[in-house]
Amino acid sequence: MPAYWLTYKPLSSTSPKGWPAEELSKLVQRFEAGPANTTALWRIASHRSARVGDRVYLYKQGSDPKGVFGVGEIIEAPRLQADPTDTDSKPRHRAKIRFEQLVDPVRQFLIGDEIISKMVPEKIIFTQSSGISVPESLTAELEKHLAPLFSGLPRITSEEGDDPAFDPDSVTDERERAIRAIRLRRGQPAFRATLLEAYGRRCAITGCSVVDVLEAAHITPHMGPLTNHVSNGLILRADLHTLFDCGLLSIDPTTRTVVIAETLKASSYIKLSGKPLRWPKDAENSPSKRNLEKRFALFTAMQ
Repeated sequence: MPAYWLTYKPLSSTSPKGWPAEELSKLVQRFEAGPANTTALWRIASHRSARVGDRVYLYKQGSDPKGVFGVGEIIEAPRLQADPTDTDSKPRHRAKIRFEQLVDPVRQFLIGDEIISKMVPEKIIFTQSSGISVPESLTAELEKHLAPLFSGLPRITSEEGDDPAFDPDSVTDERERAIRAIRLRRGQPAFRATLLEAYGRRCAITGCSVVDVLEAAHITPHMGPLTNHVSNGLILRADLHTLFDCGLLSIDPTTRTVVIAETLKASSYIKLSGKPLRWPKDAENSPSKRNLEKRFALFTAMQ
């Protein structure tokens, strides 16, 4: 997987070309308030090879503490452009980055420097150029340390999905339980609303426009607010959401087409096999390639 090492050095008397700390603070605050807003321009030294969908790691240089405090992907290819928030506002090769995880380096890191110093070559740690290429072997090591933030879930069996608590003598209780289940199934209201808007209120696979049956599906399973990012979701018809969560349907991240499990190939769902995923109106809201890759790898492993 192609990846690039982005650097951040706080602006100071010893680092006159650094980035103002207040600008980083604003970016972190945007992420904490709503991850969908956390895009930023960043210099890319290896601009000739960087592509949309490539992984990026954001590393704090300068005085201690140091470490990786952001991870994301390129959503717009590098080009010569200015950034008014940068001390060097001249046109430079910059790419638009969307962050999947971002923390305040004053308080914490995703990967601390005690680990980074043991696995990352000094020429990368102390590079004076932001956006240099990361060797594939190093990318694999970094992803191992980040894995807990993007963990997957095993397939849910049909038996595990059944609710044995049904009480036919308590219709009122069952109605309330059903309503609660629908609310949970649809996903967090804000997350669902964002996805509905991004996909034009239509299922990302079938184009179904019946909003009452459309649900917010997490690509990387829900683990709190950080996973409620528009790039980590798809708006799906309820039955497809169930199949997606059960590991019976997935999206090929390379072809962006639907893949179904062998057990579905004798069913009516065969017509969805190979169907292209509908893309959001705004490219910034497109699903993360990395999240799709991890989810598809989990799907493949279960076949």
